[in-house]
Amino acid sequence: MLFRSWAVVSDSGGYHRVVETLEHTEITSGHGEGMTRHCVDTKGREWDEVCTLWEDGTQFSMTVDVESYPTAFRAFFKKVVGTWTVEPEGERTKLTMRFDGSTKLGTIGKVAVAAMGRCSVIDGIFDGYQALIESRRRSGGLGSS
Repeated sequence: MLFRSWAVVSDSGGYHRVVETLEHTEITSGHGEGMTRHCVDTKGREWDEVCTLWEDGTQFSMTVDVESYPTAFRAFFKKVVGTWTVEPEGERTKLTMRFDGSTKLGTIGKVAVAAMGRCSVIDGIFDGYQALIESRRRSGGLGSS
């Protein structure tokens, strides 16, 4: 199950399949640390991200190129980093997502970051991963180890 989960979670080019607000994501260069990803949200806003940590089979981090962020986001954020970790937990797999960042504009920036990390948004991403992992398991699209 760990391999199956890692294969889905680490498919950085397929991130839009689990995030409702993303229309498209694609790897524009590389693999692992140094890889770059281009993102387009459902409103047509675009930005780039770079992989700043890659521990194959375990975890990776994507750091947003804040200068490429849409103007509204760029006004609030100094730095945004997402880290995904997959680890065994008994016979199951535990997925952890952590989003860290620093803001501009004091309290207003902090409110913007809090809105971005609303529980409903994060829950939706977890639900998307779970559905995709289960779908691939049923279809035999991923190994069983």
